[in-house]
Amino acid sequence: MPDWLSIPRLVELILLGMAIEVIWLLWRHRLAGRTGAPPLLLHLISGALLLLAMKLALTGATPLIVAATLGMAGVAHAAYLNSTLREQ
Repeated sequence: MPDWLSIPRLVELILLGMAIEVIWLLWRHRLAGRTGAPPLLLHLISGALLLLAMKLALTGATPLIVAATLGMAGVAHAAYLNSTLREQ
């Protein structure tokens, strides 16, 4: 694998794509005249935090930082599930 192409670099590219998706989602949400945050935003945040935890683990971050990032991903996912179930 070339030096410029590594797993942490691919994770960064995926996170960049997710950031673009969030910007587009917020723009579309505002364009529709809705207020607040789009419901899918929490889902994207939890996925981004999972990817960030993977990148941190691959680059040698301390286990406490990785665990904290995974914990925040779990909190964001639980908030998403709570908001989704409350709508039904």
